[in-house]
Amino acid sequence: MSTIQQTDRLEELYRDMTRNNLSPLWQLEAKIMGLVPSPETQAWLWRWDEIYGIAERAGDLVPVDRGGDRRAIALANPGQHGLPYATSTIWAAVQWLNGREIAPAHRHTSQAIRFIIDGAGSYSTVEGDKVFLERGDLVLTPPWTWHDHGSESDERAIWMDALDIPLNNYLDGSFFEPHPDARQIVDKHLNGSVLKYGVGQMRPAWEQPTTGYSPLMAYKWADTERALMNLAQVASDPYDDVALEYTNPQTGLPVMKTFACSIQMLRPGAHTSAHRHTGSWVYLAFEGSGATVIEGVRFDWSSGDMFVLPSWAAHEHLNASDDERAILFAVHDTPLMRYVDKYRVEAAPEAHQKITGSFAGVPADSV
Repeated sequence: MSTIQQTDRLEELYRDMTRNNLSPLWQLEAKIMGLVPSPETQAWLWRWDEIYGIAERAGDLVPVDRGGDRRAIALANPGQHGLPYATSTIWAAVQWLNGREIAPAHRHTSQAIRFIIDGAGSYSTVEGDKVFLERGDLVLTPPWTWHDHGSESDERAIWMDALDIPLNNYLDGSFFEPHPDARQIVDKHLNGSVLKYGVGQMRPAWEQPTTGYSPLMAYKWADTERALMNLAQVASDPYDDVALEYTNPQTGLPVMKTFACSIQMLRPGAHTSAHRHTGSWVYLAFEGSGATVIEGVRFDWSSGDMFVLPSWAAHEHLNASDDERAILFAVHDTPLMRYVDKYRVEAAPEAHQKITGSFAGVPADSV
């Protein structure tokens, strides 16, 4: 068979494949089975001054009602092709609630949390359990649980939302239902889950451990801060300094099945070693200032800024202050990666202090 005949037959083969919606692996293997992850999610940072100004304007202009029952402004990662996703698995947003407002009750199959950035007098009610919220509190909304939020003060409240919406939609598992009433009936003791389960080392003697989701609906900042300060006295991690993960107090498992929540303190002068791991992270700079170097690009952050760490990106954190601590809250899909046997982590000493640029509001790979 001549070379021309061979080429013609091969082209005909590829045309038949295309016509029958088939693809040749030998042409795609390097693209779909890479040697290392090549995430579309980009390392990115959103400045608090810009977020706050936009959220405040939305508070003046956008009503909270059944037409749009959450005034949430999503982080739209430039690598997500126009979708309002922070990463390929995590939807994150800043939500603004004016004083005396109610964000109507609903439920959905997405797993959700909110971390209170600022404001007092607000509350969340989850399945009849009403908890008043303060700066630094973490609130859980397990999937398909009724929840509404409101304020009983004149002060606005602002918090970070995180849900597994991208994953939920990818799996075609999205369901949503509005509650018949704007507010559900509070039929449990005020702050009940905090009073009942807030001391994590103990549980009511007559109850068996919950195997689904944490029975504690709100993790109070005072307890979180105390745990950070206690840990700092005895141990630290070379890659994250003083770091804790929020867990189900009865089982020690992550607070959600598809993502985890972590809090870390970078002590004055801390500069961590570099490492990389699979899974994506969304960070909120809760207190202080510092920098995170991601694949050689330095992202300087201060209180309120939010930034994304893509999967398998070498990174390190630093706090240049001589006397001020810095605190980062994070949501990440590590539990999902572990469950499906896709989690991997390794040190990246070759990346330590190798800075090739600084984030300037353009794609990191073009800096």
